[in-house]
Amino acid sequence: MRRISLMFRLVAVYSVLATAGLPASEAPLTLQSAGTPRQLDAPILGASTTVFYEHLLNDPVKIAALKAMSIGLDRFPGGSDANFYSWRTGLIEVQTHPNSSGYIQFWAKAAARIAQGMPHGVTLEQYDGLSHQIGAQVVLVPNLESSSVADQVEWFKRLAHAGIVPERIELGNEYWVAMGNDPASLARWPDEPTSMRIMKGYVDALKPYLPPNAKLAVQGAAGAIDIRSGRFGQRLKQWDEDLRPEPWFDAVTLHLYPRLRDVMGDPDAGTTAPTPTNALPRLKAMLARTDEGIERILQGTERRLPGKQIWITEWNARGVNPVVQRGVEEPMSPAMEMLATTRMALVLLRHPSVTASLFFSLGFNDRQHATFVSDGRGSYAPVPTAAALRWLNEAANAGGSFQRVVQAGARAVAGQGAQNESYLPMEGGLFQSGTRATLILENASADTFSFDPATLMPNRRPSKVEFISMPELSETAILPARINTGNAGGVVAVAPFSVTRVVWE
Repeated sequence: MRRISLMFRLVAVYSVLATAGLPASEAPLTLQSAGTPRQLDAPILGASTTVFYEHLLNDPVKIAALKAMSIGLDRFPGGSDANFYSWRTGLIEVQTHPNSSGYIQFWAKAAARIAQGMPHGVTLEQYDGLSHQIGAQVVLVPNLESSSVADQVEWFKRLAHAGIVPERIELGNEYWVAMGNDPASLARWPDEPTSMRIMKGYVDALKPYLPPNAKLAVQGAAGAIDIRSGRFGQRLKQWDEDLRPEPWFDAVTLHLYPRLRDVMGDPDAGTTAPTPTNALPRLKAMLARTDEGIERILQGTERRLPGKQIWITEWNARGVNPVVQRGVEEPMSPAMEMLATTRMALVLLRHPSVTASLFFSLGFNDRQHATFVSDGRGSYAPVPTAAALRWLNEAANAGGSFQRVVQAGARAVAGQGAQNESYLPMEGGLFQSGTRATLILENASADTFSFDPATLMPNRRPSKVEFISMPELSETAILPARINTGNAGGVVAVAPFSVTRVVWE
């Protein structure tokens, strides 16, 4: 294993450490490379937008905020709503029946609200224009659930005539969940072999209208991240076990949502706010799940589908279900979300098989999960999680290479959650593209270190040093990220519970 001699002298910041409630460490720190470098075929990092839930297409201020995020990939028309998208109206059209599942009924109500707020819908032609403005490429999710093969062929004919069929096609969304055990959806998608045959039928019909370099992705259930038992848990497990590499598809999609209640093995953990007492245990458990837990899923998928790409078309490390019910407290603070999100992104980047990763999602109108908030000057500023993602996007989507770096000799920290999982307190990545290099370091400990950039890049002075430090782990206020400027001319302080970016031009 090649070592990068990065020597750190520990500096005690007693006021911060007292706030975090942890003692200072006196040991020096050395970073070393872990594994081999991987090539980054840009774009690789992206995000879902909220185009159906708030007006984005004609809002230059929001478009500018999205463009500043440097996302390389976005997704249309979305996730579960894509299974009911009508390209003719640009709307979500959900038919319900007396025995429809609660999930189907939820989407029927959501579709009605969308139609009320956007009666003309959103077409791919419109969304493609938005994507060009923000610098992203579209991952298209056709409707294989409620639209016939012939209908989808007509859509792709139209898109091909306009020259806007995306190169990445995600063959529907979450058939393994069968829209929440809905009888009609389960009848169509009873198991993985049946679902693969249906998807293959659509692919054969759509082939004449696909770009020469089109990539097609089928669905993995990522059942290992969901510890629920019973028939649904068995369905997820069986779905993944039935997956086989076949020549007609190029990739498999995974949706990764570690839920704090499952991670901790405590249902109440997903419904109560963070406190000074529970914040650090929750953070440790989530870091372990987003590190070693995600590693387990990716490695299992790679063994099951050798040679196939992995697209993480939905992921989020915020700790709860994607839809938070009224009256349920957010169980993770902005600091915890930033650290868990950064760790998860760095883990995904370790794997050359992961060629697409889309954060879910970037939005402006949800206070609990907003990624942008008002900056008080008529525009929007990213929250800490979004600011850290922006740094990762800028580095990874420039292409070049990624090298994981870790603390030499570090001991893994036990997550102490429901699973036997752990993580290293210091995790980083060195991105190199042309003459530009970027080091992103996550310090998930209460210790403060000092870093001499010359030990990594001799004779090159950094052009930029920035960091976000959030030692108040239980603070729940949703505020713009406070990005601090570090010393680009000498020793750089790596603050507690922080993400640091060092850039060499």
